[in-house]
Amino acid sequence: MLVSEDYPYLEVQFVARNYKGRAKAYLDTGFDGYLIIPSSLASNLGPEDYATWWELGNGSLVEAREYVGVVEVSDLGTSVPARLTLLGNDFVLGRGIIDRLRITFDHGQRIEAET
Repeated sequence: MLVSEDYPYLEVQFVARNYKGRAKAYLDTGFDGYLIIPSSLASNLGPEDYATWWELGNGSLVEAREYVGVVEVSDLGTSVPARLTLLGNDFVLGRGIIDRLRITFDHGQRIEAET
């Protein structure tokens, strides 16, 4: 089991093409995708594999670049093939990863995650 005291974030590792990264990602149960990565990483990744439209929380639509990659929640050892969405300024972990784990939001203080 992984315990994160940095509520509501989990540390993740990700790979897209030849780029490897590690970050603390905000858990967002309202995001249907896998992992949002900041737009600032575009120059490290090159041309996208896909372009997809996403509906934001305010109802607006945005087109985002996506890359085929792999995401691993640090210290759990489970790698998930994923689409990495280039959008905004933050790392956001979505349902594509969260749904593969048992997640406990413990009183707004910590997150427990296990496979």
